[in-house]
Amino acid sequence: MTHEEAFAAVDSAIWEMGEAFGGLADADVWVRADPRLLSVGELASHVGCAFGNYFLEDFESPLRVESTRYYPHTIDDPLVLDLGAEGVYGEVKRIYELAKAKFLADRPDLSATSSARDDWTWGYLVEYMAFHTAYHTGQMYSVRHLMGHETPDN
Repeated sequence: MTHEEAFAAVDSAIWEMGEAFGGLADADVWVRADPRLLSVGELASHVGCAFGNYFLEDFESPLRVESTRYYPHTIDDPLVLDLGAEGVYGEVKRIYELAKAKFLADRPDLSATSSARDDWTWGYLVEYMAFHTAYHTGQMYSVRHLMGHETPDN
């Protein structure tokens, strides 16, 4: 499997996340459908930070908020940033594109231990990020449905 082929499912997951932002009003990006359920913006921040933390040695982003790394750290401290739907998705996509470019430039051995986690190979990390992105994108759709939104038919 080539490095490009390894990233194909991640590419699809990022595209699908873009669909989840379709028609989302800026005013609803940081709204929680329930106090115990993260907002679309918080979920996007979590995914963007994962790409940055796992693939980039250092990165700057308004979405880089350490509390979004893990649900228990976010739930009691809601994140609200001055970014609308287009800005949030654009920032996640920017971080993703930087992460992918670095991965493709470095071309690590897919069976070698990743520098991000010593219990994962590079191949598994890429596979995981496809799942991780798709999983949280599904949560975004659920948040929107609970808010009464009509979402794109995907």
